Amino acid sequence: MNKHMHHTRGVRAAKIIVAATLACCSGFAGADEFKGTLLLPWDAHGKVYEVAPKTLMFVGEVKGTLYADNGAGTLDGAFMLCPMLYEIDVEGGNTRSEGRCAIVAKGGMGMVYATYSCQGQIGSCAGRLDFNGGTGKFDGVSGTGQMVSRTGAVESAVRVGAGGDISKAEGLMTLSEFSYRTR
Repeated sequence: MNKHMHHTRGVRAAKIIVAATLACCSGFAGADEFKGTLLLPWDAHGKVYEVAPKTLMFVGEVKGTLYADNGAGTLDGAFMLCPMLYEIDVEGGNTRSEGRCAIVAKGGMGMVYATYSCQGQIGSCAGRLDFNGGTGKFDGVSGTGQMVSRTGAVESAVRVGAGGDISKAEGLMTLSEFSYRTR
């Protein structure tokens, strides 16, 4: 009987070690923390409206693949889609934008939801982006950072004017000093 108890303890210990190893290496265990810079080279499409005298608004979306500058973190290589509004003061050159984003992680690990707002001059908009929830591995995710979006698309919007369509514009969103943490 003593031999049997010793053998059972050994099997139990081996199972615990295997389970702990699988949990650590699976990518689904424990929290994931990231601190650094995220880059989103994006494409946009949408429509331009005149919303006030000498004021245009681009209503559309930006989308692309999100990259961590160091190749780390569970969101490196994720797909990001942001429906957005972009207001342009044609006379003064001031801009402001706000949007909501859905980030789909690679491998079906879940989604992250975010909001952003920024202000600037034609061609650049600076502000912040904040994570405000998620699903799957990202349930309870939190994150925030500085955001700068640069593009030549605003000049295109001014050129096409009210009623114009922008079918493909390009730009780059940089999320610097960005940090996030999953549960």
